[in-house]
Amino acid sequence: MQVKNFFGSIRLRMVAVYFCVTFLAMLTIGVIISNIMESFLVSQRVEAQSGETRRVALEIAPWFNERNADKLYGHILEQASELDGRILILDNYAVVQADSASAYNGMSLPYHEVREVLHGTSDGAYGFHRIVRNKTLDSQTGADGGIDRVWAVYYTAPIVNDGIYLGAVLFSTEIQDVHDGIADIIRRITAVFFITVIAMGIITFILSGFLTKPIVELTGVIRRMGTQGFGARVRVKDGSIGEVAELSRAFNRMSEQIEDHDRVRDEFVSNASHELKTPLSAMKVLSESILYENDPDPGVMREFFLDVNSEVDRLTGIIEDLLSLVREERGRAELNISDVRLDELTLRVVKRLMPLSQKKGLKIETHVSPVLLEADSERIEQVVSNLVDNAIKYTDTGKIVVAVKQEGENAVLTVQDTGIGIPKDAQQRLFERFYRVDKARSRGTGGTGLGLAIVERIVSMHNGYIRLKSEPAKGSVFTLYLPMRHTGEVK
Repeated sequence: MQVKNFFGSIRLRMVAVYFCVTFLAMLTIGVIISNIMESFLVSQRVEAQSGETRRVALEIAPWFNERNADKLYGHILEQASELDGRILILDNYAVVQADSASAYNGMSLPYHEVREVLHGTSDGAYGFHRIVRNKTLDSQTGADGGIDRVWAVYYTAPIVNDGIYLGAVLFSTEIQDVHDGIADIIRRITAVFFITVIAMGIITFILSGFLTKPIVELTGVIRRMGTQGFGARVRVKDGSIGEVAELSRAFNRMSEQIEDHDRVRDEFVSNASHELKTPLSAMKVLSESILYENDPDPGVMREFFLDVNSEVDRLTGIIEDLLSLVREERGRAELNISDVRLDELTLRVVKRLMPLSQKKGLKIETHVSPVLLEADSERIEQVVSNLVDNAIKYTDTGKIVVAVKQEGENAVLTVQDTGIGIPKDAQQRLFERFYRVDKARSRGTGGTGLGLAIVERIVSMHNGYIRLKSEPAKGSVFTLYLPMRHTGEVK
């Protein structure tokens, strides 16, 4: 559990990753350098000592052929002392004929390097082995230092006389100084290695603080959002780039959207409460007026009940619009897609609403062309009804023109009126829930402020869009674009 908590920090994870990478990199570099140095030092030693071994082989070839043992032994003792090593003379059966250390005389040395030079497959070879040497005496106590096993290298060269392979020379010398030198290099590299790793760890820890600072700030802002609301923002410098900057900007955009949704929700609840309260208050006033009358006039009672019935109808309309809007926005209602003749549907809606226009003395012109699209017939009829009904409500004189046509892959419905128009500053908010340009006029006409919000949502569900052009005192034009083919994807 403690390990999980330790590595739960991004900063510590970064330090751990950089530490591991640096460790592996330095270890690899150290191994490569030590191998290169060892190869270089060994090759230098081998090149020099191999030449000396071949020289000795050439010098003793005449004596070896003459079987002059004394002269041969004396020469190898002299050469062994000069070269600081040990020289063995072997015949062509790999049997030691002379040993400067007088230890291996008469013994066979079946080294493969010896066989190579005796068989004439190589003019020289070398190999490594461990030898035993006496440690130096203690200068103060005089005690024997015992024995020590050290690395040595042996070189072989053929003894040839008149093209005949007579035997071989084996020269052995310690190479411990090379290994000691390599060990010293490794120790130095290791020291530099650990210093570098520690320094990189400290630098990484410091730099990671700068890298993780925006994430820490983001975390703090998220925590504050739980207690202080959605107004908190992450500070992002202008022009800053990178994943963290993009994450911060995305978070700020999300916070703004959540804050907007929260504001819209509060407005929705407030407006809905107000809209529901208004007809209820009116019904309460009307009922109390009748209740406190001792002998109410039947005509007055009828008038009061008609007003109550009107308020009930208004309340029912508000509730129905609210339920419809909630269903659409939460995606609970599924589209019932079928082939719809938009021209026939539009003419049917106009015919149904014609009495309302005639009552106000308005003329409705229709210009429709046959258009067949895939849509939810009931919801598209609701859209057309709302648009035409709004045009009738907010037009006092003049006419209303309803047109249907096809443009490319879209079905286009246009509802144009000569009504009061919409101010430019109000057009952006026209499709918001409960928004009214003229609240007094809207309530007088029975509007709930939800019709256009429902229209916009239904159109969006069909992957369509709405365009609005309007000028105060001149009228408005609503243009609806719907794809002819439904893709099955709902926005």
